[in-house]
Amino acid sequence: MRVPHTRYPLRIEKSYAHTVGKAVGQVESTTLLLLKSVVKPVINRGTVNDSLYNDDMIDWVESLIERLKELILGSFTDTDAQQMVERFMSAISTSNRANVSSQIQAHELVKHATLLPSGKPVIMAINPVAGDAQLDGYVKGKIAENVSYIKGIRDDYATKIEQIIYRGVTKGQSYGEMAEAIRHQGKMSRNRAAFIARDQSGTIYSQMTRTRHQEAGINHFQWRGMMDERERASHVAREGIIYNYDTADLLPGEDYGCRCTGDPVFDDELDDSEE
Repeated sequence: MRVPHTRYPLRIEKSYAHTVGKAVGQVESTTLLLLKSVVKPVINRGTVNDSLYNDDMIDWVESLIERLKELILGSFTDTDAQQMVERFMSAISTSNRANVSSQIQAHELVKHATLLPSGKPVIMAINPVAGDAQLDGYVKGKIAENVSYIKGIRDDYATKIEQIIYRGVTKGQSYGEMAEAIRHQGKMSRNRAAFIARDQSGTIYSQMTRTRHQEAGINHFQWRGMMDERERASHVAREGIIYNYDTADLLPGEDYGCRCTGDPVFDDELDDSEE
């Protein structure tokens, strides 16, 4: 029975990016609605032409921005960010636990199975996955880190929108010009969410794999990459090489946006190819 490969959690990465991107989209819609209902009529009346020299207009813009910030925080709350991250961490941990468990069980099937007259294998009792206790602190830290990232996307978006509105009013931009700038900022924020999802998925999955492997007595891994046009040349050069977890200069998934993984190498499989 072949030991399953360590699988990069692509579906979980995409789901995480989609969830955060959807929240950004809701904030963007709120922003555009307010711009259309409040700012556009004022622009159409031509009352912002001398806005740089009009204290009442500046007060109006400041009031508008404060209202917008409240709406953004109301539609994308700290609790929303916390729940997004907790669901992501739960999904990635569950996936990793099942993946490592299947690897250990497959290896034990070959190593410890005995055949009955019926030909059915009996697997000796093993602990397929260990390391959850050792991961508790890591998981809590990663939840806090990711909540900070997600809230940062929201807060940076709000800051950029503030700048867009101030710049639009003081330069006499049209409603369409400001709306286009807001849509562009929404796209940038969604791209940032996608990068964070990819980077954190690789990093977290790698660390969970290492911890669970080593707690199960697996101290070596074989480097496996996606082997596509997006993979770094330096990572392609590592393909198939066996490393010791404790002495490897780099683990799969540690580099920014890395999607590489480490397949388990059991002690009874080691040969002279060990790095």
